[in-house]
Amino acid sequence: MTDIVPRSGVSMIVSGPFARYWWASLVSSTGDWITLFATIALGNAIGGEVGVLLALLSRIVPGLIVGPVVGVLTDRFDRRKLVVIADVGRGLLVPALLFATNLPVLAAVNFGLEMLSLLGQAPRNAMVPRLVGAEGLVTANSLILGSTFGTIPLGAGFSWALASLPLVTFGGLIPDATAGLTFAFAFDAATFFVSAALIWSLPATRTRVVSAAAKVASPKARDDFVEGIRFFWSRRSVRRVIVGMTSALMGGGLMIVVGSPFVTRVLAADDTGFFAIITMAGLGAAAAVTWLTLFGTRLLRRDLVFAFSLLATGGGLTATAFTSTVFGAASWMAVFGFGAGAAYVMGFTHIQEQVNDEMRGRVFATLFTLMRMGLFVAMALAPSLDLILDQSGIGPLGTPKRGVLVVGGLLIAASGGATLWSLRDSFGRPHFGPEARDIIAEAVKARGGNVGSSEEADDGDQP
Repeated sequence: MTDIVPRSGVSMIVSGPFARYWWASLVSSTGDWITLFATIALGNAIGGEVGVLLALLSRIVPGLIVGPVVGVLTDRFDRRKLVVIADVGRGLLVPALLFATNLPVLAAVNFGLEMLSLLGQAPRNAMVPRLVGAEGLVTANSLILGSTFGTIPLGAGFSWALASLPLVTFGGLIPDATAGLTFAFAFDAATFFVSAALIWSLPATRTRVVSAAAKVASPKARDDFVEGIRFFWSRRSVRRVIVGMTSALMGGGLMIVVGSPFVTRVLAADDTGFFAIITMAGLGAAAAVTWLTLFGTRLLRRDLVFAFSLLATGGGLTATAFTSTVFGAASWMAVFGFGAGAAYVMGFTHIQEQVNDEMRGRVFATLFTLMRMGLFVAMALAPSLDLILDQSGIGPLGTPKRGVLVVGGLLIAASGGATLWSLRDSFGRPHFGPEARDIIAEAVKARGGNVGSSEEADDGDQP
C-alpha cells in the first residue's frame, strides 16, 4: 500500500489522484441515478408494474453471472483501463435505451449496461488503497459513499428537469414513446465519458506483470478463480464482513419491496410519507458519513464498528415496523440509515485493509456477487413472505407488512450479533494499525509464509 500522508476530507477531493477519482465517481453516479429513474419510468410506461420489476431485475441478474469473472480480470489487468472501458461502453450503450419500445429490448439493453457496470465496479473499489494509503481509507470510503448515494436527489432533479424539456425525435429517428427521455440519456452518456477521462488520468494500477499470452490462458485464469474462492472460504476476517453485508442487503431488500405499501396501507399516509422516511434514511447515512470522515481514523477496530453498525441498522428497521406514525417511522429510519452508512464504509475499509492488492479484485467481485444474490432473493421472497404471514396470523403486529419489516430487521441484527460473536476471542488482544500489520505481513512473506489477509498478523485469523 502506498505510503501517503493522511489528509483531511476536503483536501482529498480538491487535489491529487483521489480527487480525480472522487469527481469521476460523483459524475458517473449522477448518471447512474438518471438512467435508473429514466428506465423505471420507461418500464412503467411500457408494462406497468411488470415493466418496473423487469427493469430492476435486469440490473441485478448480470451480477450473478459474471461477477467472479470480473474479479479475475481485475487482478490480472490494469484496473484503471477496466474502469475506462466500462465507462466508455456505458456511454455508448445508454442511447440505445431510446429505442427500447418493448420490454425485451429494455431488458436486453439494461442487461448490457449492468454487465459493463460490473466490469468497472470491482476495479474501482480495489483501486482506492493505492490512491489514499492505509490511513486515508475510512475518510475515502466515507466520501465515496457520499458521492454514490448523495447524488440520488441530484439525479432525480436532473431527471425531472431534463424530462420537462421539449421533445426531440431527430426527424422521427427516435420513437415518440421515448422522445421525452432524449436529453436524460444524452446527459447520462456524457457523464460516463467525463468519468472515463478523469479515471484515465490516474496512475496505472496493474497488480502484477502478466504477459499478453498468460492473460488469456484459460488454465491460469481458472486457477485464479479457484484461488479466489479458496481465499474467501478460508479467511474468517474477510468472510464475516462479506456475509454480514450480504445479510444486511437481504434485510434491506425486504424493506424495498414492502416499504411503500407499509407507509400507505399501515400508516395511512400518501406517497409523501414514503419519501419522508426515505429522506430520513438518507440523512442518517449522511450523518454517518460526516462522523466517519471526521473521526473514522481513530477507530482501529473496523470489524467491531461494522458489527455494531449492523445491530443499529437491524434495530432501526425492526423498530420502524412497530411505529404507527410517519414521524415515528422516519425517526427510526434515520437510525437505520446511520447504521447502514457506517456498515458500508467500515465493511469496505476492512476488506481494503485486510486483503492484499493481488487478491483484492476477486474479493470485491465476490462481495458484489453475493450482495446482488441477497438482494435478488429478498425481493423474490418478500411477496411470498407477506402472503405466508397474512395466512398464518401474525399476532400483535396486526399486519403482514409489519411482519416482513421485522423479519428484515432481525436478519440484519442477527448478522451483526453473529459478527460480534465471531470476534469474541480477539477482544482482549492488542490490535495493530494498518502500517504495523503490513510490516508483519511482509515479514511473514519474507520467511516463506503466505499471508493473503494482513489481519492474520494481529487477530490470529488462520485458515
